[in-house]
Amino acid sequence: MSASIETYRAIIAELASSLGAGASPTPAEVKRLRKQFGQDRVNELLSVASLQKKACQKFGDGVWWVTEKSLQQATAWQVAKIKSAWIGQQRVYDLCCGIGGDAMQLASRADVVAIDLDPVMATFAEANLQEMASRGPLGKAEVRCGDATEVPLPSGVGVHIDPDRRSGGKRTTRPEDYQPGLDQVLQVARPAVSAIIKLAPAAEVPVAMSDATHRCWISLSGRVREQVVLVGEAVERSGQVEGTRSAVSVRADGSFRTFSLSAHQRQQGANDRSHEASGPGAVLVDPDASVRAAGLTDAFAKVHALSLLGGPAGFLTCEASEVGRLSEDVMAVVGRVIWAGGCDHRKLRRELRNRDYYPEVIKVRGTGHDPAKWSQQLRSCGTIPITLWIGRAAGRVFAAICE
Repeated sequence: MSASIETYRAIIAELASSLGAGASPTPAEVKRLRKQFGQDRVNELLSVASLQKKACQKFGDGVWWVTEKSLQQATAWQVAKIKSAWIGQQRVYDLCCGIGGDAMQLASRADVVAIDLDPVMATFAEANLQEMASRGPLGKAEVRCGDATEVPLPSGVGVHIDPDRRSGGKRTTRPEDYQPGLDQVLQVARPAVSAIIKLAPAAEVPVAMSDATHRCWISLSGRVREQVVLVGEAVERSGQVEGTRSAVSVRADGSFRTFSLSAHQRQQGANDRSHEASGPGAVLVDPDASVRAAGLTDAFAKVHALSLLGGPAGFLTCEASEVGRLSEDVMAVVGRVIWAGGCDHRKLRRELRNRDYYPEVIKVRGTGHDPAKWSQQLRSCGTIPITLWIGRAAGRVFAAICE
């Protein structure tokens, strides 16, 4: 960058402020910037400025250097903060660091060496770490441009690695297609004292790798953001056990809840399966997306004494007398059933009209119903918002009106 980062940051902030207010830079302003910095640099600044609202939602207040692609792959601060606690306070190498989403939170706890093969990403990460440092003390942060698989790692360090999950310009869930591939990633991560490997939520890993690591699915505000594989001391710091899975649900404020099974519960779970209900009870339960992604829905049902509706892919249910088992902090959406019956459009419309209800939220599991289409068709039925649940039980599709 020919000018100082501070100069560019001020320009980005000014442009972002104008764009946020619904105004575009004037032709005279763009001409002045082009004369001062050149066409390519101004185009880059305009692009970065247009992404500031999304960037602040992901990283917090500040002026962040981002691209559309890098912002999509970057870790939100709430998730990165949790991972930084799991990896520990020893020096950490953040490999394939991108624009520095994880490096910024890792540096809040320890010294960090951030490395990326793309020189633009390395430059952006350095600028973002400087922005983060202006908001509070950080550990020593060093940014390098290089191949993550060729970095000689000192002993006693931690490793966080986020391989590029695109192949041929498209997203891929196959770890062997990542750059670097899973085999290379494991060679780097295994010697570390503590390591975290970031994968796509749907990625599968070899059984042998699952036995020697802990796999965790993390959701943010109800949406699964990533799967992480914990290696070495990171497993113990997360409170988990090798060879198991867990789910973590993160709130917008950074607080989180975890669901996993104790050794006793895992042993019991291998011998029986949750009860299958024939229809909705007094309460319907939809486990957090991280629980479902981790394949822990059936285990969640057992722990909370719930019955399955249409198998682990469906909703869960219980009677009113058992609702006390569900604490306010349970990792699920819980709805008290007002009415339940067959999912007949005409009958459901009549029921909603009689009660002056309309479905503000429609939840669907195990059927092909389109929530957006049904919401539009049923919006005029009443004035009181409710949640409509559509699922399958005993081979039939049901609808339930819930508080």
